Amino acid sequence: MVEERHSAATAEEPMTAAERRQRRARVVQIALGCLWILDAALQFQPRMFGSGLVDNMMLPMAQGQPAPVTWSITNLAHLIRPDAGVWNFFFGALQLGIGVGMLFRRTVKPAIVAMAIWALGVWWFGEGFGMLFTGAASPLTGAPGAVLLYPLIGLLVWPTEHDANADVASGIASSAAATGPLGASAPLFAWSGFWVLSAVLWLFPDNRASGAIGAQITTAASGEPSWYAHFQTSVANALPHSGSALAWLLAGASLVIAAGPVLTRRPRPFLVAGVVLQALFWITGMALGAMLTGMGTDPNAAPLVALLAVAMVPTLRAVPVSSPGRVFMGRHPVAGATTSVVALAVLAISSTYPVAAASASASGGASQSSSSSMAGMAMGPRTSHTSHTAKGKMDMPGMNGQADPSWHYTGPALPTAEVSVLTTVYNETEKGHAMQTPNCTTAPTGAQTEAAMGLVQTTSAAVSKYKDLSAATAAGYVPITDTRYPVVHYLNFSYMRSGNVLDPDHVQSLVYAFTPYGPVLVAAMYLMPSQGDPGPMPGGCLTQWHAHTNLCSGGTGGLISGFQTNGVCPSGENPLMTPEMMHVWQVPVPGGPLTMDPTDQQIVEAAIMAQQDGQAPVSPGTPPPSLSGSFGT
Repeated sequence: MVEERHSAATAEEPMTAAERRQRRARVVQIALGCLWILDAALQFQPRMFGSGLVDNMMLPMAQGQPAPVTWSITNLAHLIRPDAGVWNFFFGALQLGIGVGMLFRRTVKPAIVAMAIWALGVWWFGEGFGMLFTGAASPLTGAPGAVLLYPLIGLLVWPTEHDANADVASGIASSAAATGPLGASAPLFAWSGFWVLSAVLWLFPDNRASGAIGAQITTAASGEPSWYAHFQTSVANALPHSGSALAWLLAGASLVIAAGPVLTRRPRPFLVAGVVLQALFWITGMALGAMLTGMGTDPNAAPLVALLAVAMVPTLRAVPVSSPGRVFMGRHPVAGATTSVVALAVLAISSTYPVAAASASASGGASQSSSSSMAGMAMGPRTSHTSHTAKGKMDMPGMNGQADPSWHYTGPALPTAEVSVLTTVYNETEKGHAMQTPNCTTAPTGAQTEAAMGLVQTTSAAVSKYKDLSAATAAGYVPITDTRYPVVHYLNFSYMRSGNVLDPDHVQSLVYAFTPYGPVLVAAMYLMPSQGDPGPMPGGCLTQWHAHTNLCSGGTGGLISGFQTNGVCPSGENPLMTPEMMHVWQVPVPGGPLTMDPTDQQIVEAAIMAQQDGQAPVSPGTPPPSLSGSFGT
């Protein structure tokens, strides 16, 4: 009986500080494994098995990089492209293996080693080194790269043998992050280093430019559900559109969060502040890691920063006698002083480098996802979610409708007869193509860039409900061009009012391409109420308008029936000059979402690629449109 009572008393003894620390380290390991399993599930999404893996996730990361980095990413992307589905399965399986390995004690160490190797590869080829070399990296979108935090946390909680009854120092030294072989100082270096780097990035010229932060958020809305995109754009519109005060404020907050756990004896308030700030970034600029788009591959940095904070929470309630920084300076004064001087020097350089030295078009496109959203029109996420995108500078020639040499079609070849008709009709259309602002080449200001990006995001969110053609016809859109031609324009006559100018909720016209796999919404098209009314240009030369002057109306093929010959329409038809119009493309046409006029062949090809990537609905039973009696012939 005495022995039983002694055993019961022993079992009821509270855990020692060392045991609590080890238990929390194990919890962090399991949580890290669950995040890897989530990443694997995201990797196995259907859209990841198509060309989107290369076109939307890898190639945008090569833009704006130093030549060696561009070369390495581009070549690997071209290697993967022919068998993208097979490679994607391998990537997903590897991540699943890492996640499962973290769940079992015996396999934690090899899982962390594999995690570190894989993370380095992803940071290089999938995140373009967090876009640090481009000058466009932003903490708001996840820079310097969420993938670096996985192995960092893994190393901090690397399984080691500890005496359950050993004395444990108070403060961060009693946390789960101090159980690994790197020691009690490692989590402090990790936390402070991350936040100091965030402060440096906030002071990059691209992030200090007027309207840059709002533009990053609106860019992140690309491809998101309409309700979420509306929330993001509303937040972006509420932010200051001029000055750099917000960037300085966020840089200051980052420095306070970095220094707090080092200079004070109570780290918890600063850990909580870091988690809260990252949560705000997560729901705005990180767009929840683009997980709602079908092309997100991880939840981005915020959940990992939260996990790092949990790992750093002291398990021993006693308050240290001195702050960690004071102790470290006492033991290593030279190292401490050198580290402080280097950090201050980097901050000074980044904060004094003039905004004017950055690209004129960069001020609103600092987010890493901007290249895929604006320049390449990747309607899914802005890549690795460091953005998603996302991820470059705007291409003014491409925005002005010039051919994009990097654009190429990856779908099945179109029939020769269809190509011939598409080319003939497009060439006739171009003969009457009249720009509202000819030769507009002025580089946009930051506010104009932001406005252009916001227009793309809000328009795309508003018309997403019309991806199904039947929804558009039910809403009052009727065809105004020949429905036998593969590209058909639909008009909502009730929206042709002066109060509906550039109103995303009242887009006057929708353009559909008919492929062998069904109709695809390829563009939303704004129209001015009447001929001769100039269209507003909130994005400067990025938002140009044009009209068509050589059309005819009144034939049996539709409201617009064909083209004038030497200024004369066929008998029974009347000359027609359209009002000014502006397209917002919903498929990845060359030149970007605001390009003037890609060729009709490119429009159809882009529609097919959108269907291949899961960005547009597919109707396998829908026959291709007839080419007999083609539009304009």
